[in-house]
Amino acid sequence: MRMIYVFFKYLTFIGSFIRGFWEHVTCQLLGLFVEEPGYLRANEMCGHVEFVFPQKNAAAYLAAMGPGIVNFIIGLPVLLVGLSNLRIMGIAFSDSAVLFIIYVVMVYFGVSLMCSLFPSYEIALYLWERIRKKSSIAEKIFLSPACLTVLIGSWLERFGFPQIFWGAAIAVIFLI
Repeated sequence: MRMIYVFFKYLTFIGSFIRGFWEHVTCQLLGLFVEEPGYLRANEMCGHVEFVFPQKNAAAYLAAMGPGIVNFIIGLPVLLVGLSNLRIMGIAFSDSAVLFIIYVVMVYFGVSLMCSLFPSYEIALYLWERIRKKSSIAEKIFLSPACLTVLIGSWLERFGFPQIFWGAAIAVIFLI
């Protein structure tokens, strides 16, 4: 499992590196101690930084969700622009080699960012337990769906499902 995870993280290294960078920035903003700052390590923390668990609910939520939201905000428009120009507008290598290469790189960059939306599984599990046990009723009602989504997404990311999903989606888009 770990080798598959690391392989897919290295395959989408741009998104993994940027996710690790945003986690590091978030930890610095929250004042959390970063234990191991390397972003692309060959273990289950590839694309993440190891940091001390936050003691407040808001900090735990921001540390888990913030970097993924930033990756989504940057990655989705880049992916859509690249796909729309390649698929809908029909830009081919014979039309303009430079534009074609730029749009292919944009698709790769967008997919790479979209594959690194979720925190490490231990952070997601910590957030889920914190919301379940140490939060008010209002926090449980409003934050539980997002926390459960993050928990499931981080579990799926451990097995490379985002990379498989986006690879299949891109293949279907160009085959149809």
